[in-house]
Amino acid sequence: GAYWPKDPIDWAEVQKARDWAERLRSLASRAAGGNLDEAEKLRAAWARLVIEGQDLLRDGGLVAEELKAYKEAYRHFGETRGSLENMLNLTVEAAWGKADEPDALNSARDTLQLWIEHRPDLGLWCHWQKMRAEAMESNLGPLVSAYEEGRLQGADLQQVFDRSFFHWWRIVVVSSEPRLAQFMSPDHERKIQAFRDLDDQYLRLTQELIAARLAANVPSSGQFDLPTGEIGILKREIAKKRRNMSVRRLFESIPNLLARLKPCLLMSPLSVAQYLDASYPPFDLVVFDEASQLPPWDAVGSIARGKQAIIVGDSKQLPPTSFFQRGEGDDEYEEDTAEVADLESILEEAGAAGLKNLRLKWHYRSRHESLIAFSNSRYYNNELLTFPSAQHDGLGVSWRSVPEGVYDRGKSATNLEEAKAVVAEITRRLRDPELSKWTIGVVTFSQRQQTLIEDLLEKVRLEDPQVDAFCSSTHPEPLFVKNLENVQGDERDVMLFSICYGPDAQGRVAMNFGPMNREGGSRRLNVAITRARRELIVFSTLTADQIDLARTRSEGVADLKAFLDYARRGPQALAEVNRYDATADCESPFEEAVYRALREQEWEVHKQVGCARYRIDLAVVDPERPGRYLLGIECDGATYHSAKTARDRDKLREEVLRGLGWQLHRIWSTDWWQQPEREIEKLVAALEAAKQPSRPPAPTLRAENTESADKQTPADRDDAPTAPADESPTPPHPGSAATTDVSLPVYEPYG
Repeated sequence: GAYWPKDPIDWAEVQKARDWAERLRSLASRAAGGNLDEAEKLRAAWARLVIEGQDLLRDGGLVAEELKAYKEAYRHFGETRGSLENMLNLTVEAAWGKADEPDALNSARDTLQLWIEHRPDLGLWCHWQKMRAEAMESNLGPLVSAYEEGRLQGADLQQVFDRSFFHWWRIVVVSSEPRLAQFMSPDHERKIQAFRDLDDQYLRLTQELIAARLAANVPSSGQFDLPTGEIGILKREIAKKRRNMSVRRLFESIPNLLARLKPCLLMSPLSVAQYLDASYPPFDLVVFDEASQLPPWDAVGSIARGKQAIIVGDSKQLPPTSFFQRGEGDDEYEEDTAEVADLESILEEAGAAGLKNLRLKWHYRSRHESLIAFSNSRYYNNELLTFPSAQHDGLGVSWRSVPEGVYDRGKSATNLEEAKAVVAEITRRLRDPELSKWTIGVVTFSQRQQTLIEDLLEKVRLEDPQVDAFCSSTHPEPLFVKNLENVQGDERDVMLFSICYGPDAQGRVAMNFGPMNREGGSRRLNVAITRARRELIVFSTLTADQIDLARTRSEGVADLKAFLDYARRGPQALAEVNRYDATADCESPFEEAVYRALREQEWEVHKQVGCARYRIDLAVVDPERPGRYLLGIECDGATYHSAKTARDRDKLREEVLRGLGWQLHRIWSTDWWQQPEREIEKLVAALEAAKQPSRPPAPTLRAENTESADKQTPADRDDAPTAPADESPTPPHPGSAATTDVSLPVYEPYG
């Protein structure tokens, strides 16, 4: 047209026109949505408008005004949309879609309509945008994208984040710590076993070395020994048939030889004063056992004979007392009687003097935790470290009600029906081949009830030699009948406890329970209920609800009421007092993963078996014997790394648990992380192996293979001994205990 022919030709204008026409063609194609026919129609219409309707396109023309109005509306639309995007922190494509799509305006309209319909949610959206911005600043873009795209639900965000974070953390930590990066469980377990073997060898060699050193100190004896020398004096006394020198004089005559022949003397304080002169050379170390029962005036003479002292006892057990020195009327105690107050012990004096104190907290005499649970909760602030038993049926504390019993108050001060029930239980057990292998002891609240049971038992012994054999002094642990005041230090597999007190013939219950009423009654109860290794059977006419604490100020009576409630109802009684949460759960996601894997294989699994600080992480119930656990599973979590020493962590604790009947299997977290499938296979193989009948029976404390109480160390006999000492050497590792009874297939935690 006007640009051709023209001389000279303005090629820049031609190029500009050509480019404009090309853009117009492209716009027609886009507007037609790729439809060639529609694009051709649009181009034809636009060309005609340009050629024939130029007046319409000039200022003031109809089409020109419409185009201006459209352009202004589009500009306003863009500004408003940009303002919304800024205020709502929107991404363009996420809100409106792609701008070059044919239906972009309709998409924008649909979006706006949705906003109008959901306008009440605007506040939530703004909050999400704020949180989203913070998440993006924290480099959580992949998590945000997955959520916005619907690949991740809101409820899963925390779990996915935790796993991702810990996965990243583990890679960083393991990579930076050579001991973790190079950890191999077989090699680590080999080292643990080597440590155990070396520890056993060390103990054995230490014993042999001590024996060798002591043997080397024994002087040689020959025919040239002087008659006036210490060896000659001793040989002469040994050869005498009568008129021997007194022990005190003999000790005075051979002070140097005695120390070499017998470097350790086992004596009572009275024996020390009787047999050792004050001028006798001082001992390197004096050790007191059961110091809570020893008055200072009996102990001071022995302490003076040593350079160092270790005083071992339990301040929660019996103090020195003169309660039974008053004769037959002792059982009828009046609370205002002052002359029978407990005396101070050397243990209390040592504590008051500020001597160094060491608490021995490991408690593993008991074959079940319920035997120590009440004392642990009531007297030791749950500080005793007890161990769960693999067997929880036929063990622990049980209640035997004697409703027909009558307390003969004011006359014999006994309960005949209770005594008969106790003797009947003794007879039943000793005549049963299976039950008779467990040793028996009886403890009563009073001397008179003790005497009554002894009399009834004596009649049975005369009639039945089989029962009599278990009461003979030749038995390793003969049956005994004792009262609260003299049972401390004794223990048996099964203890029968006769409460004796209860309603009298008129049905009245006096709040007079003998030694329980005075100060120190709680300590007597503590002694009485912690003598059993396997079972404590409480025979009682009296029930907890018959004790009215409003009628007495005695702390011991309050404890008796609580104990009777515990014996009758079990751990629920402790739970109500302690608010103990019996719904134990796994301590880590690692344990939870192992638990789920076992449940998927249809094994019955209990979590956190035990009641004290040490627990079995997971315990698998024996499907053939629901009253016991097939396998204990330990994960290297808080319990493992909290041990103070390698010996406690990798040796002693496992020995105690295996002694309580546990078969154990350990899973290392690094192995589980790397190859969980292989660890599951190993775990299932261990479970199947544990089911085999050829597995060895759980160790038991039978009379024929158990050391008697007088052969055990002080730590073995005291539940939670306190050992003040002056420059004392390191004492032996603590051990001690009681047990508990649960017959349900589910482990009952004891608070």
